[in-house]
Parts: sequence; C-alpha cells; structure tokens
Amino acid sequence: MAKKAASRTNGSDETSDFSFNPGTQRELEVEDTCCLTGEEVPASFCRFPDYRQNTLMVMSRKAALEHLRKGTTIEVFKQVLVKRHGEEVLEEYQS
Repeated sequence: MAKKAASRTNGSDETSDFSFNPGTQRELEVEDTCCLTGEEVPASFCRFPDYRQNTLMVMSRKAALEHLRKGTTIEVFKQVLVKRHGEEVLEEYQS
C-alpha cells in the first residue's frame, strides 16, 4: 500500500508517494567514488541516477556543498552523464 504524506509546510493539498514497487522499479546501486573527483565517498547525501549503469552517482562532501550552495548540483550531474554516455543520454531524464 502506498504511503502518502500531505505537505504541511505550504498548506497545500499536495501529496508525495514514496512507495517502491519492485515489479516496475529497480533499486540502483550507489557508486562508491565521487563522480567529479574520483575520491572514495563512504557516505553520501547528494545522489543522482545513472540509468545506463544502473547506479546512483555521488559527490564528495566538498563537491556537494560547493554545488549545492551555487544551485548547480543537477546541472553538474547531467554534465557527468553527458561525459559518460553522450548528449543523447539527457533524453532519458524528464528535466
């Protein structure tokens, strides 16, 4: 059964579905090195999917903080995807 959480911060009726359906979705393995620096990342909070490798890319703490502060995290992850797989990879991502 899907759990739905009502948004309480802005008073709207928006809901979020955080359920996982193993029949239609797959859990991605988390990469263990920063996608920018190559340094080992034992624990991460900044992740982005690479569906072609079936992994979640991660950033080192330093790189993540830098790009989160600038608001460029998603753009940087997408640049890494393009370097790994070419421009056409962006067609697989909605935004």
